Amino acid sequence: MIRDLPSTSTREVVKELLRLRDGVGAMAMGRVLTLVVSVDEDGADDAVRTANDATRQHPARIIVLVRGNARGRGRLDGQIRVGGDAGASEIVVLRLYGDLTRHEDAVVTPLLLPDSPVVTWWPGGAPADVAGDDLGRMAHRRITDAVAAERPSTELRRRARHYAPGDTDLAWTRITRWRALLASSLESAPFEPVTAATVTAERQHPGADLLAGWLAHALRCPVARARSAAGTGLVSVRLDRDSGPVDLVRTDDGADTATLSRVGSLPRLVALHTPTPAEALADELRRLDADEVYAAALCDGLPRVRSGGSRTEAVRRGDVPEGPAQVDPAGRDRLGSDRLADRPPAPAGTDDLEAHVEHRLTEATRADLRIHADGTALAGAVAAALARRVEEVVADRGVAHVGLTGGSMGGATVAALAALARDGELDRSAWRKVHLWWGDERYLPAGDPDRNDAQADEAGLGDLPVLVKHTHRVPGGSDPARLETAVARYAAELARWAQAPDPAPSLDVLLLGVGPDAHVASLFPGRSELDLLVPATTAVHDSPKPPPLRVSLTLPVINAAQAVWLVVAGEDKAE
Repeated sequence: MIRDLPSTSTREVVKELLRLRDGVGAMAMGRVLTLVVSVDEDGADDAVRTANDATRQHPARIIVLVRGNARGRGRLDGQIRVGGDAGASEIVVLRLYGDLTRHEDAVVTPLLLPDSPVVTWWPGGAPADVAGDDLGRMAHRRITDAVAAERPSTELRRRARHYAPGDTDLAWTRITRWRALLASSLESAPFEPVTAATVTAERQHPGADLLAGWLAHALRCPVARARSAAGTGLVSVRLDRDSGPVDLVRTDDGADTATLSRVGSLPRLVALHTPTPAEALADELRRLDADEVYAAALCDGLPRVRSGGSRTEAVRRGDVPEGPAQVDPAGRDRLGSDRLADRPPAPAGTDDLEAHVEHRLTEATRADLRIHADGTALAGAVAAALARRVEEVVADRGVAHVGLTGGSMGGATVAALAALARDGELDRSAWRKVHLWWGDERYLPAGDPDRNDAQADEAGLGDLPVLVKHTHRVPGGSDPARLETAVARYAAELARWAQAPDPAPSLDVLLLGVGPDAHVASLFPGRSELDLLVPATTAVHDSPKPPPLRVSLTLPVINAAQAVWLVVAGEDKAE
């Protein structure tokens, strides 16, 4: 519902909110904060959309102050959005003209939620001293975006000069993934101090400046800021150690990924997941205390950063990597034999693999083996057990990762889960925290009926209360030359949700079928894919079972699952 109030006053806006509350319901109940947005007319629509999306996780009263012509007659135009037009929040858009543009605080004060924190966000230009601004003084948190400034680097220096606890900037939020990857890269051997660091990015890149400041403060070593060409964004970070550098380099294919390389491990592809404006704002709304790490990077670290010259000069000196490391997306590079000392040999051929599977099944106790009358009963039992397992894991850890399988039993299991969902027997709040993956996928165009995910869709996957963004599908296609790209993209998506340095999340339950030849996922007996130790995914060419092109999880990821459930049915599988 949208209610327009032209040439109004704050008194009338408050009255209308009360009338709508009586008619629509107690809208203010459950609101956790007031988000005040100060923006000019050009950025108003984008700001409203971003604020609305960001507060879906943090229901709020959003007050958008749109500065109009300051030289005209004083006037206030209002608009109230509630219900479907405001998502989980309520939105009040106030357009200010004339003298009112200089009194935003007086306009907004009557509309603040009582006894709730206030966050002020400037999507575009912000005051030089946000904490001293009229809107800033009433806020617990003050969010700016240096990217919107004409000279972002100068803007950061101004922010440092006037910093007060509660200030933050979305340029800082956007480099969270970079900071996490760099920090995790130093948590494994060799445990050596960083002797120098270089951040490479285009000249006016506030995120790169803050990243360099963070490194300077945290590592207490010389940090340089090298300049790349305009439009290249944040290119790379090098951390120098005595044994060799750690390099994090953005790939140049536009896939929002980077390569991470260091001594003692193979280079790997990692997801950067640069947040959207709404995601970045939502991250900042999660905390209302002062961000001391941001303050240290801005005020202490940034002044320590020295110029590293141009990227070309830095490459010539050997201070920065020339480009992304070469990553074999199919994982055909092998680790040295010294890394395999504790790993049992993989079965070499069909007979060996069948014997291995038969031996492990024989070892299974009656507690591990469940026998049901038919496939329908089996699917129902698996669905019920999976529902219980998910609720337990989410209650314990707040998130669950489930690997689905294809084939007739995979579809039947999804259908049984969908039936539970339609009957209201799945805990919706728990399943909204579930991530769904596939153990393997047939490399076919998206929506092809032979794909595992398409068969799951047909079985009722959409009825499960799982967020669409938590359903991680293997990229599709028909061009064999693009298979390796699909493999790399799926690996990057797995890495995005993994605990670094693991290449994939440890699946809480992985459902697998078993083929007549004892293959699981798309790992077939006697094939080289069985020998892979890295990465998380592999391409399968010339599959013994059509279609010939596939994407599969590797054995290390399968073995790392908390629970693997083999779901098999039929006389040919009983022997």
